[in-house]
Amino acid sequence: MTTPPPTLEPVDLILYCGIVWTADPHHPLASAIAVTGDRIAGVGEDAEILPLASEGTELVNLAGRMVCPGFNDAHTHFENAVDWHFQVALTDVNDQARLEERVAATAARLTPGVWITGGDLGDFASTMEEAVTLLEPDLAAVDALTPGNPLLIRRADHQYFANSKALDVANIDRETPDPRGGRFGRDADGELTGMLYGQAGEFLHRLVTPMSLEQKLLGARGVMAGLNAVGITSVHDIARLPSVTDETIPPVYLERSFSNAQIFQTLADRGELSVRVYAFLPLDTHDRLPGHGVTPKTGDDWLRFGALKIFVDSGAMLPPFDLADASGTGLTDGWSYRFVGEERLAELVLAGDAAGFDIGVHVQGDRGCRIAIDAFERAALLNGPRDRRHRLIHAWHLAADDFARAGELGLVADVTSDQLLHYSANLDQALGLARSANAFAWRRMIDCDITVNLVSDLPGAFNKSHVAEINPLRNIYAAITRKAGDSAQSEPFHPDQAITVDEALLAYTANPAYSSHEEDVKGSITPGKLADLVVLSEDILAGAPEVLLRASVERTYLGGRLVHPVTDNSAVRRSAC
Repeated sequence: MTTPPPTLEPVDLILYCGIVWTADPHHPLASAIAVTGDRIAGVGEDAEILPLASEGTELVNLAGRMVCPGFNDAHTHFENAVDWHFQVALTDVNDQARLEERVAATAARLTPGVWITGGDLGDFASTMEEAVTLLEPDLAAVDALTPGNPLLIRRADHQYFANSKALDVANIDRETPDPRGGRFGRDADGELTGMLYGQAGEFLHRLVTPMSLEQKLLGARGVMAGLNAVGITSVHDIARLPSVTDETIPPVYLERSFSNAQIFQTLADRGELSVRVYAFLPLDTHDRLPGHGVTPKTGDDWLRFGALKIFVDSGAMLPPFDLADASGTGLTDGWSYRFVGEERLAELVLAGDAAGFDIGVHVQGDRGCRIAIDAFERAALLNGPRDRRHRLIHAWHLAADDFARAGELGLVADVTSDQLLHYSANLDQALGLARSANAFAWRRMIDCDITVNLVSDLPGAFNKSHVAEINPLRNIYAAITRKAGDSAQSEPFHPDQAITVDEALLAYTANPAYSSHEEDVKGSITPGKLADLVVLSEDILAGAPEVLLRASVERTYLGGRLVHPVTDNSAVRRSAC
């Protein structure tokens, strides 16, 4: 144990009588932690740590619970999650009961007056059935759930439904004539039903208030609370600086998945940021960033810059590949609409690397991964040696001989358990067993010295067809079992590619800290590092993997400050183990 000398500040917090998994190879397990300010002051056994307490020290008896470093989700789209905070997820809904359940959940987290939106109601049903009757929601039932919030949702056929509050805001009542090119839904007595057809829906859609920064901050607080509740204290977010991106005229909507970094900075300035942020900025802005004060490792422990991102493919595969066999695999054998071409990609990677930035490339198929690896290899050759931590983001498929290449280049892979579960069912049939063995092959990645981060891709698919699983415990379960926790997938996908619980925990803690060059300040429970800690209800290192499905996050500390639960009413007192 390393303990503070007597001249240092008093210890503020001691967690003791627990199972402390440190992620520190020099001291992997302990039973107690001391915290001074926002830093870890000591790690060791109870008999070593408890004597550091003074009159003002808060003592927390863990009673055998497990503590590990705060989880670090190394790939998120935070502002997209903020937008979703105000929306009802409806793509898989086409019945009144489920609609009411989803609407109630959204309304419960919002303050009165804020618009509730969402769509596309009945999308899955209309995709799977040639002739389907889309739901016409019950206005009275929806009104009862949303008395203080205007609501406007869209169906899969692009017709809209509004609650009475939204109709009132728009001054629409039974006497309002139908607009040209549209109509208001009415019952047999002429009363409005809430359905809006054609231009009637478009008219109301134009009235929905664009989100101000304050509303974004309101949503951000909700998103952060959700992250803290599952033990997440840091994220690596795909972000942008408006002062930089406003200088360009992009050819398409390039920024739809890049968070406005002003959200993070404003929360940090107000002392409200409850996750630490490492921001990935657009690669094609690399040459303008220094003029705006951003160079590699710019920032502080709350908001740091140093990485850039670019998109390549949406499942581009090396031949032979037959798209007709790829149903359910997520593979399109195509390029992202944001792909700039192989030659331009290589130029941008070379330039960003020369400027000292780490670069993350969105890749899914083995052809996309190869193009990215080629670009990284070329940059290393032409720019010479340095400490590089470039990334393959998603990296569903690698060709067999590209694992070793990626490892030799010191690449990082951001991989998602949820995507493994979602897109693996038909891969053996689509690719053949020999090739599908290289899909989501995380064991092989680790064995080839690729640093693996387990990430959520919060909030999920941009079209809302799939919501990401953000709970690290469930994602760790999938990574070590290669199957879903609800047993819907009876057979694990290539179980030889499973990783261990310790490896999965590292992929949520120490590995992301290394990936962002922050291994000296966080990622392990080590004296001197930030006191970002998560207390679990059970020891997830012991017993069968199913313990991960039972375990829950009981406490989350950020810099020694309790951020989950927000109000702690438990009796915290010194007592024997």
